[in-house]
Amino acid sequence: MFAVVMSFENESSEDLRAGIEHVEDEVLPALEQTAGVLGWWLVDREAGRRLTVLVCDSQEQFDAGIARIQEARNRDPDRHRPSPTSVARFEIYGSVTSAG
Repeated sequence: MFAVVMSFENESSEDLRAGIEHVEDEVLPALEQTAGVLGWWLVDREAGRRLTVLVCDSQEQFDAGIARIQEARNRDPDRHRPSPTSVARFEIYGSVTSAG
């Protein structure tokens, strides 16, 4: 199990809007069809910052999700989609799924 964290820094309001719309229109539908992938998308609008956190059971499941996202991107190649400023992969060594 591993996590991929993507950071989007110093985005303009246009970039924030485009990035959020891309996630809502293309990424979420693609990943909802992918077993073994959980995701969270966070935004700090005042700072122009977004984070994507994907937790994946296996590399194969991650690759399948990315392939589905790429299929969606290919349908509208000219759409504005801001690129991440950093991408990092982390091994998950602990987790909590409920409190109390």
